[in-house]
Amino acid sequence: MCEQHTSHDGNQPKSAPCQCETVDWPLRPEIFAELLTPIEAAQYLRLDETGHTPKSAVRTLNYWRYKGQFKATKFARRVWYRKAELDEFLKVKTED
Repeated sequence: MCEQHTSHDGNQPKSAPCQCETVDWPLRPEIFAELLTPIEAAQYLRLDETGHTPKSAVRTLNYWRYKGQFKATKFARRVWYRKAELDEFLKVKTED
């Protein structure tokens, strides 16, 4: 939440949501391809359902990539995620 949208004590949000919190996600694909864009990868991991904006979700994917949690494929000056790589990430994160 941005500084402009919290109360003076920093604890209680103001009642009206701000534009920075209402960024729309694209429609979720019914079937995900084997090679995903960062936004599709975030949706596949359901980051869109956890309060992330598209921008913050991509930052989270980049952080996890940097930490070695999973790998991305880079070509054509873009970053792509293999669905199998994300499935393995979820398998590691799943509790026994």
